[in-house]
Amino acid sequence: MNKKSSDIVIGIDFGTTYSGVSWAYPGRRDVRLITNWPNPKTKNTSNDKVPSTISYCNGQVERWGYSNRDKDETFRWFKIFLEPSHKYNDEVKEVRDASKLLKSLNKSPKEVVADYLKVLWDYTMEDIKQEVKEDNWKRDYALKVVITVPAMWSDAAKDKTKKSALMAGLPDNITMITESEAAALSIIRDKADEESLGAGDTFVVCDAGGGTVDLISYTINKLRPLEIKETVKGEGGLCGSVYLNISFQNYIEILIGKEQYDMLPLESKRNMMMEFDQTIKRIFNEKSDEVHTIDLFGVEDDPNNDIDDNTIVLKKSALQGIFDHVFLQIEALIENQVTQIKKQNKRVEAILLVGGFGESRYLHDRVINCHKSDGTHILRVQGAWSSICRGATLAGLEGIGGALGRPPKIVSRIARYSFEFVVSRLFDPSEHLPEDRYLCESEGVYRANNQMMWILEIGDNMEEGRKLTREIYHSVQVGFWDSGDRKFSTKLYCCEEANPPSRKTMNVHELCNVNYSVPCTKLWQEQSYRDPITGRKSRNCNFELFINLGKGSLDFAVLYRDEILAAAEVEYKEDFQLNAFLIDVAISLPKKIAYMFIAQRT
Repeated sequence: MNKKSSDIVIGIDFGTTYSGVSWAYPGRRDVRLITNWPNPKTKNTSNDKVPSTISYCNGQVERWGYSNRDKDETFRWFKIFLEPSHKYNDEVKEVRDASKLLKSLNKSPKEVVADYLKVLWDYTMEDIKQEVKEDNWKRDYALKVVITVPAMWSDAAKDKTKKSALMAGLPDNITMITESEAAALSIIRDKADEESLGAGDTFVVCDAGGGTVDLISYTINKLRPLEIKETVKGEGGLCGSVYLNISFQNYIEILIGKEQYDMLPLESKRNMMMEFDQTIKRIFNEKSDEVHTIDLFGVEDDPNNDIDDNTIVLKKSALQGIFDHVFLQIEALIENQVTQIKKQNKRVEAILLVGGFGESRYLHDRVINCHKSDGTHILRVQGAWSSICRGATLAGLEGIGGALGRPPKIVSRIARYSFEFVVSRLFDPSEHLPEDRYLCESEGVYRANNQMMWILEIGDNMEEGRKLTREIYHSVQVGFWDSGDRKFSTKLYCCEEANPPSRKTMNVHELCNVNYSVPCTKLWQEQSYRDPITGRKSRNCNFELFINLGKGSLDFAVLYRDEILAAAEVEYKEDFQLNAFLIDVAISLPKKIAYMFIAQRT
């Protein structure tokens, strides 16, 4: 085999509570899902994923995944630290405990994430080595990584995820995809082959995970090759299965009394929660009359509450209340997607339940009951828990082909936000506010500042391959003797409103600040003008901004006099959380065109 003659694509579903990995290469006839995780516990009903947990000894990683013991000071939910404004930070005990551990170990959130991704990556490399059975497989194959992120993840969190992965030793060739989109790619090909869905059909993917529930809707464009397009803007909510755990724990605490609950051994409470999480939560359904019990060692007998010999009988009405608290939020999200689709005169043919929570029998039955009158098919797919990482691998295989054939392709997405730079326009007193007026010395005219000219608006179709272009300029003071590069810093803004304003208002948020540079020897060639007040010379430098709409990403190239500029460094605003827009933060630099994740204009 020639050096780097083929790609191995690794899909990583880095989850809040569990993570999964799958991989493939053109010579394989299937996507391999890693299931033989080290030291799995006997209570695990599935090994499709490994717990997102890690513990340390003397500052070094000691155990991870299923190897962690109850008595270890184990990091859980550390993924949440990548999203500083996440609601979990205040709601979930595991997040508060992990925050305390961070301080005691003097580690940053990115370091903990990187440590976990490193052990996950090292184990993946061993799995590939055993399957490929080639001593020099790293020489012969190029590695391509696709990491999934929640649809509600901010761009600051995506950037931290990628930087943590690079710290962990993953290759530079890393792309991002939302979890719900990856799940759709994993499932839709099988459903099309089964002929349960055909060309023109619209379906909703409900990705019910541990922390979030994300929904995204697609219409099948054509079957062969299989192409789908996003139908309406996706959305999500904090109503994943972990909230069942929180509600269940609160119920037990109230049932036996907080004072007694606090005195019970930590290991006893953890075993109880594990039993609920891995058994009851998966099999409970409203049609069954099966009596469910749970063990809580150390609890006092209480005949009035059906507690005897360390065993608690769980009333069906109590379990229904716990499940319905979460389900009602999920159903509201589904109904909103269905309503938006109907406004386009389309019919929802199917709702696909994916993710770990998507395997819940109760969730499946309740969604069926809600939609039995409209004829919508509710499909709880096999392998729902692992569908996300398998879909990530399929996404990475696009353009590679091989024995797996051509993977499904998403040809169009919906813009979830409006994006633009702040611009100036010729001042018109009938359109602009007096406070925005200023004198442009180079043109000798009055202009209006703080104006918005939205380059991409919410709800727009983002067809893959669609290109947008804009002329931008910077005013700079530079002379013949200046050397080196002149640095620029400008901002990109976004807006969630259905009708974005024409002027920068408090509803227009700064997404990120971009720093890039241009050689002074090039800038000096521009025609100069002199400020009549200061006498200083300035030059207006005109640029061309090309925006390529790719795989859910905005890839930017900035040209000056038909030559490419240097790549930009992006600084994200962490206090503004972009909930759903998928942007790939990877930067690639071919010889003639440098794609910058974000470039901005003044």
